[in-house]
Amino acid sequence: MAYRQTDKVAARLADTRRSILDAARDLVSEGGFAAVQMAEVARRAGVATGTLYRYFSSKEELCRQVFREVSAHEMGLLATIATGDERARTRLAKVLRTFAGRAVKGRRLAYALLAEPVDVNLAEERAFFRRTHAEIFARILEDGIEAGEFPKTNVRIAAACIAGAIPTALIGPLAPQSHELDSEPERVVEEIVGFCMAGIGAAPAGKAKDGTQRRATA
Repeated sequence: MAYRQTDKVAARLADTRRSILDAARDLVSEGGFAAVQMAEVARRAGVATGTLYRYFSSKEELCRQVFREVSAHEMGLLATIATGDERARTRLAKVLRTFAGRAVKGRRLAYALLAEPVDVNLAEERAFFRRTHAEIFARILEDGIEAGEFPKTNVRIAAACIAGAIPTALIGPLAPQSHELDSEPERVVEEIVGFCMAGIGAAPAGKAKDGTQRRATA
């Protein structure tokens, strides 16, 4: 009986923690990390503010965990594409398009992750996120070079350039005051894909701007 009760308590604690993280994530999606106030997180999660602090000792700790969870989810999606069975050229274009496309669709959350001014703890998480992103690109580039799909290059430098180019290109369009994505969000995505593919000497694979299927050359 005592063991079953312990399981119930553990499950309840886990559910409460999940509710807190979900509430904080919603606030980030609405107004960035600056919008995360502990009292409001507690209210949305349905717990007392004092209870909230038993799970997360500070706003910084809570925001850092939100950043980690969201980033890990996004990187997991990209890593799954990157390790697929398709040609390296196709995988690279898909990873680029997925990253930029998801950022455009969830623009406020993406801006918070990529560009919002943050404290040193979140800056460290952002740097780790960028390195992980570059590692995904590096694996695809290595595959493509080995298969003769991409010209030989310094993989680490090329991957770091791509990983840096995407968030830099998105900062302006994703900014809360920007209206660039209001009319043609797909154009922004495709221009990013095209630039990065051209940067490694490969034509982008997938749909062209006019919606037709683009044929990639080997």
